[in-house]
Amino acid sequence: MTVILAPKSAVGEWLPYPDGSFDVLERFGVIMAELTDLEMRLFEWIRQSDFESIAWSTPKAAKSFGVTQNEIYETIASLTKKVPTKIQVFYKDGNLHIAAD
Repeated sequence: MTVILAPKSAVGEWLPYPDGSFDVLERFGVIMAELTDLEMRLFEWIRQSDFESIAWSTPKAAKSFGVTQNEIYETIASLTKKVPTKIQVFYKDGNLHIAAD
């Protein structure tokens, strides 16, 4: 049986399996295993955001998720390793650019 988790909101809590774990999340036709709660929520928030009309802001992301800016950077770095085909991050003209499928 496949269980698909859905967020209450992009920044809000994800609904866990009955045992409270987040071991496997099936989204977009791929299995995203071993993602932390913060990684799952940040990925979904990035995926739903339009950073062309509203620029990425690490301080705003940190405040929204209740973590430090450094934790946001570490989580983004981790996502680029765990789901490299689903997230793009690059630095251009002094700005961080982020997008997710």
